[in-house]
Amino acid sequence: MKKKKDSATKNQRYMAIFLAATMLLSVFVVFVNNNSKTDRDNDVPVPELDGNITTFAFSQIQGKQVQHEFNSIADGLEMSPEGPVNALYVDLQKTRGTPLEMALGSIEMMNSFYGADVTKRYSTNYADGSGFELHQIPEQKLAIPMDTRVYPYNDYQMLYRTNGTYNIWNVVGNPAVMGPIQSVRSVVDVLEGNATAASEYDQLLVLADPEDSIYQEVGTKTNLTDIPADKYYRDLKKLDDGSYMQTSIFLNPKPELTEKISTMQANCTERGVAYSVTNEGEITKLVITADFESLYAEDNLLLI
Repeated sequence: MKKKKDSATKNQRYMAIFLAATMLLSVFVVFVNNNSKTDRDNDVPVPELDGNITTFAFSQIQGKQVQHEFNSIADGLEMSPEGPVNALYVDLQKTRGTPLEMALGSIEMMNSFYGADVTKRYSTNYADGSGFELHQIPEQKLAIPMDTRVYPYNDYQMLYRTNGTYNIWNVVGNPAVMGPIQSVRSVVDVLEGNATAASEYDQLLVLADPEDSIYQEVGTKTNLTDIPADKYYRDLKKLDDGSYMQTSIFLNPKPELTEKISTMQANCTERGVAYSVTNEGEITKLVITADFESLYAEDNLLLI
């Protein structure tokens, strides 16, 4: 007789596959986007860093700082220039005690990067390969070399964060912004009203209930993505009884997806899964409730 696999091991395996199937963004994606030792397009010198690491309170950094509500993916999109092809928001505190806590290895990486705990994270990508991240740091401090160079932009202080290998900059605040210099400047432009914020997903977000979500994501079908709809929104919540609820909202879903949802809803109770489906014109909203393992299996059958 085969021994039953440890449940924690199974959860890690399921979660790794679940994340690969549903989360379109890589960990610290901007670390490998637009990497160079000079920002030639903008004629901004990229300094080399050396020196001892020191912890600075945000209040010690001169200039304006980001001040924007940051409790959902909608808040992140309000800070994003128009045109994102995907975005992800994670409440890292809410991952505790869930399979997501083990799978999101990026938490320790981010904490180490700042020298302080990051509690919320937002990432977004654009069709041209650019992207940036937003990070909530309640301690309002970060660890940087004493001789870190700064580049002022619209009264904000942009901090050059790496050793010349990557083009990564920070603007501190609530939340902090991290990314290539042009991406960070674009966020500042949005905050200052000099650029248009993303609104591509408003039609879906108005139907979402982000409260208590562990994570939220949105995406647009492109030539490089295999999404069964023109656009989609998804979130995940842990319920009081220990089960999980996943909400997916599709704009113009493919006929085969609509048919599959209908077929699987008909016998969902046999798999220990509860379905709730709402159709409003070109939008389909699907809510699935189950234990985590069953939820993963159901999602796998529907979308892969």
